[in-house]
Amino acid sequence: MGKEGRSLLVGAVGLICSGTSFGSPPTLKLYTFSAPPYQVTHGTPEDQQISGKTTLTITCAVEKAGWRPSIQVTPQRRAVHSLARNLVDGYFAVDPSSSLDAIAKRSDPVSLEKWYFFSLTPPPSPRQARIGVVAGSNEHNWLKANGYTVFLEVSSASQLLALLERGRIDLALLDERVMASQERQNRRLHATFVRYAPLHLYLAEAFTHLHPEFLPGFNRALPVCAEDSLTLSAEEQQRIRALATELVEELNAAINLQQALTAGPGAATPAEVLKLDRQWQATAPVSASELAEDILELPASDALNGWQQSHPSLVTEVLLIDQLGAIRAMSQLTSDYWQGDEPKFTQLVNPADGIPTDLYISPIRYDASTRRFQITVSAPIPDREHGSAAGVIAFGLNIEPALQTGNTPEIMGGQPHTLEQAPRILRNR
Repeated sequence: MGKEGRSLLVGAVGLICSGTSFGSPPTLKLYTFSAPPYQVTHGTPEDQQISGKTTLTITCAVEKAGWRPSIQVTPQRRAVHSLARNLVDGYFAVDPSSSLDAIAKRSDPVSLEKWYFFSLTPPPSPRQARIGVVAGSNEHNWLKANGYTVFLEVSSASQLLALLERGRIDLALLDERVMASQERQNRRLHATFVRYAPLHLYLAEAFTHLHPEFLPGFNRALPVCAEDSLTLSAEEQQRIRALATELVEELNAAINLQQALTAGPGAATPAEVLKLDRQWQATAPVSASELAEDILELPASDALNGWQQSHPSLVTEVLLIDQLGAIRAMSQLTSDYWQGDEPKFTQLVNPADGIPTDLYISPIRYDASTRRFQITVSAPIPDREHGSAAGVIAFGLNIEPALQTGNTPEIMGGQPHTLEQAPRILRNR
């Protein structure tokens, strides 16, 4: 038997032997590393307790998948070594990499970090700057993978910021929440957005071989368990609102949305909408029902598709929805004909508090098929005769380009900075 075969067998035997008694959930042994506020350690090494945002997400999703997590903080190199040899069930929260993909199975994202270059002065070009980073961190690995020269490596974020304040480095690459946890408000730092970083749980091959049902169940639980981690900040909400308002105005100028609401085939009653929705879902998204084909052939659908294509990296789909919540035009085939039970419709047409909003912005969600983070934005189409909403225009946005559009100044520690196109590095102006 070869070395890899023996490693897999040893791991599998260990997993079988570590099973729990009947009636209690099996234990999932996980390694992680200290990264406040995502993974926070408490107590002594003998009685270690781990909390934090990502730890809570992992615990929630593991338990919903029917297991009990046992989490231990360990050096990152040891964690990867153990994962490769099937000595541990999994390791989190890690930036995707080809080396890890070769030895383990990757989950959907368990956390979404927002990375910035922090500097005392308007930052120089990162290619020429003295960059500091926490050794072995996700940021460190990303810099190396993208060809950046790391000037200094330290063991903690506090050490990194101390070097920055003493002028030993020009730029410090850190996650926004990690920076906030340092509570250093005595110095105002320039902050330049670099990228959104999705972090994952990697599962050992022996574990996924023995328990193939775990990862799908874990991924299904993540949208609920990670919801707090994927919420837009107030500043991000403001930026998306400004962008969405511009896009809605652009759509209204390009397409007569009121006319499009009545131009194509539609249902007369809620019961008819639900009947057509069942027929629609029976074939979508693999193929279009007869009604879906008719709608796709409408001039309004063609116009929506053309508008989407004019924003290729930004807009993911466009839907025109009538008062019953039914699709009247669309840029591409969608999975449901009836949209009337979704917040993008109910928040505008039939809100629970009775107060409709002028613009709906969804939480961030992860699209496993495209491996992108997206949001949905919708706005009412006014019925000028009755003073209510005649329908809704809704579109999906890729979150990263959406938040990088417009070069809008931000304030970070009192200093302005601007956002441009990532993952290329963004420069203050």
